[in-house]
Amino acid sequence: MIKLVFLLDSRESLKQSDEVELELFNIIFDKEFQEGHLFVKEEQIVLDAFYLEDSLEPFLKNDEVIRLLKKDGSKALPITLQDEEIISTKKLPSVDDFSKIFDMGIAVKYSDEE
Repeated sequence: MIKLVFLLDSRESLKQSDEVELELFNIIFDKEFQEGHLFVKEEQIVLDAFYLEDSLEPFLKNDEVIRLLKKDGSKALPITLQDEEIISTKKLPSVDDFSKIFDMGIAVKYSDEE
């Protein structure tokens, strides 16, 4: 099982993320992606996303997250945890990060159209 927790500042700040990273973030929450991964890799994906604007409680469940927030405040966000271990701070996971997490290559095609 792959368990990822995303600790985010706000829904509005999430929109300011890198376009590719934001698209990947949205894709992994898609039911079809999760079902496809389960079928191909035989591994369930469990995802949670918590927003500081909604509640502080989920942010206080991990000592390392508390330490980062005390040190950097909300500038440490977004924080991504995999199985309770911090794997990314100050940005969403990159294409390479997601490739490692899901143990599969991820290709990004950029369009010339605006």
